[in-house]
Amino acid sequence: MKILEVVGLTCRAGAVTVLDALSFTVEEGEIIALCGPAGAGKTACLRGLSGALPPGSGRLIFEGREVTGLRPRELAREGLVLAGELPAPPWSLTVGEAVALALAWPHLGRLAALRAKWPDARTRARVAALLDRVGLAAERGRPRDGLRPAALWRLEVAQALALRPRLLLLDAPLGRLSPDERPAAAALISAMRAAGTTIVLTEREVTTAKIVADRVAALARGRVVP
Repeated sequence: MKILEVVGLTCRAGAVTVLDALSFTVEEGEIIALCGPAGAGKTACLRGLSGALPPGSGRLIFEGREVTGLRPRELAREGLVLAGELPAPPWSLTVGEAVALALAWPHLGRLAALRAKWPDARTRARVAALLDRVGLAAERGRPRDGLRPAALWRLEVAQALALRPRLLLLDAPLGRLSPDERPAAAALISAMRAAGTTIVLTEREVTTAKIVADRVAALARGRVVP
């Protein structure tokens, strides 16, 4: 069963066309990787799917429903989430506060950062469970800004999981890490899929993507190519 259909999606950044009639489908329960060199449109693709990059033309159909033109918070409430794209306040957050922010963001928007400073007991319990799930339970009180890249990626995943995604978008989840950090990250990605989350990810190198992906598609100039 198709969970996502992308039909002729075209997006522009100023005068530059970053997605050019992009079309592909995603089956429920799979991990699909979109691969290509720098400038191929990988990040633009995920931002277009998440609503962060408004479409000029084309269609997005998620779980059989037309969602073209919905903004990131609206799509997150539908279950389509891009990891790492939550707005951050101008002040520093702890790891736990960052996850609490994610829990409140779909309904409160930017005010979620204030709510995160004073979480109730239910929120604290959910934060603890999410951090344990991604292996960051011991980092709850640590400043977010002090995290190493691998831990920061896990925090982004915890924030995304707080939104209960049906379809999760991950930008270069393995390529941004050192080779010795990739197996643990790949295991977390596989565990998310096993728990029922469909995943679309990007990677520059096909060999890296194949560590976790069921299927790999090539991107060039903002479109899927044979």
